[in-house]
Amino acid sequence: MVEWHPRRLATATEWLLRVPGQPEPIAVIRRLRIEGRHVFRAVTWAPTSAGRELIGYYRSGDAAAEAVWRHHIAQQASRHDEASRTHGGSARHVGR
Repeated sequence: MVEWHPRRLATATEWLLRVPGQPEPIAVIRRLRIEGRHVFRAVTWAPTSAGRELIGYYRSGDAAAEAVWRHHIAQQASRHDEASRTHGGSARHVGR
């Protein structure tokens, strides 16, 4: 006989995406019902909703997670590019 528990009725509606070695999540994915369909909304991480930015709405949790990862990689590349252009607040001239 299989043991049953009411917890089996519970389904997640929100997930925090984390990168190993980083103390805070990179994004939040929430399952919503819009016009009778389940969709997944992905937003950047911030402690409160006011500080979060929309990444997008997706048909599956996997698609939302992939979009979050692409967004995270793009943000990291942008920060790296910005940091390599400046040093101590002044623009760096490469190739001179």
